[in-house]
Amino acid sequence: MKKSQIHKIIREEFVNILREETMITEAFQDPIARMLAKDRSLGNSWFNFFNAMSKSFDIAWDKVPKGAFQKVAPGSPLTKKGLAIYYIKGDVENPFAGTDRYGYSRDAKIYGPAVLAATINNKITYQSGRGDSATVGGKSRRSEPVGKAIRGTMQVNKLKDIADVVYVFDLESYRGGTTALKSARAQLKLGKDKFTDHKAWKKANLSRYEDILRSRVGGRDQVDRMVAEIVKIANQAVTDAVSGALKQDRYGDIMTTVGGQEVMLKDVTQSMSNALEDYRRYIQYENDEDRSAKAGSYGNTYYTEKKKEYAMELKRYLKGFKTGKIKRY
Repeated sequence: MKKSQIHKIIREEFVNILREETMITEAFQDPIARMLAKDRSLGNSWFNFFNAMSKSFDIAWDKVPKGAFQKVAPGSPLTKKGLAIYYIKGDVENPFAGTDRYGYSRDAKIYGPAVLAATINNKITYQSGRGDSATVGGKSRRSEPVGKAIRGTMQVNKLKDIADVVYVFDLESYRGGTTALKSARAQLKLGKDKFTDHKAWKKANLSRYEDILRSRVGGRDQVDRMVAEIVKIANQAVTDAVSGALKQDRYGDIMTTVGGQEVMLKDVTQSMSNALEDYRRYIQYENDEDRSAKAGSYGNTYYTEKKKEYAMELKRYLKGFKTGKIKRY
C-alpha cells in the first residue's frame, strides 16, 4: 500500500472520530448516555445503537434529560422493564467460556470496559441492518445481539453473573418523543427560538404540570408547591418576553428577565422542561415507594433516596428561577 493511501485512511478515520465525538457531545444531556455512546459496539461506522433506537422507538435523545438513565445492580428488579444495558468496567473472567474443537478455551476473558448486551423488557435485544436503516428489536433471520455478544453468555441470568453494573432506561416514558415533539412544535407554532403563541405554550405547560400531579398516589407536599412556583415564574418570563417588542442579544437569541436578571428565553423554557421531567420522576419514585412499602418488598430505601435526589434538584431549579441564575443550554 502506498504511503499516500495510508495517510488518506488515517485522515478519514480522524474525521470519523471527530464526527462521532461531536455527535456524542451535542446529542445527549444524560452523562450515562454520553458514556455509552462512546462504546465501539454501540457506535461504529456500520451501526449506531442510539440512532437505531431512535428509529425503532421514536426517541428524541437530545430531549432526554439528565437522570433518565439509572445505574443499578445486575440483580435489581428495575432491569426487567424497559431498556437495560449490561456493562463491565474492566476485564473480567468469563465463567461460561467454552472450548473450540481443539480443546482450547474460547473467550475465557472478556475485555472491558464494554457493553456486554442489552435487553428490552428482560429479553435480549438484537440489531438489524446497517447505517441509517439499522433497527433494534427482537431476533430475526439476519439480526445479531447488541453489544459484545460473547458466545455462551446471551442469556439474562448469565449476563447478571458477569456484569458489574446495569444501566436502565424507562423506555415507555420517552418512546414516541420525536413525533410528539414535532407535533407539539407545530401545534404551538414554535420555531427553535421563536414564540409566536405564548398563550398556547403556557396552557400546554400548565396541562403537563397538572397531568403529572394527577398521577400522584398520595397528597400534596412541599415539592408540589416548588414546582407550581417554577411553572408560574417561567410562564411569566415567556409572557414578558413576547408581550412587547422582542429584545434580542447580538446573536439573535430572545431575552427575558427572571429574578431581576436578563437571561435567554430558550434557557428558561429548557429549564422549565427539565424541571417538569424531574418532577415526573419524583412522583414516579414516590408512587413506587408507596407500593413497595405496602407490599413489604425490597427496594423501598432505593426509591426513597431517588425521590430525595430529585427533590433537591427541583429545589436548585427553584433557586435558579428566583435569583435569575438559569442554567445555560
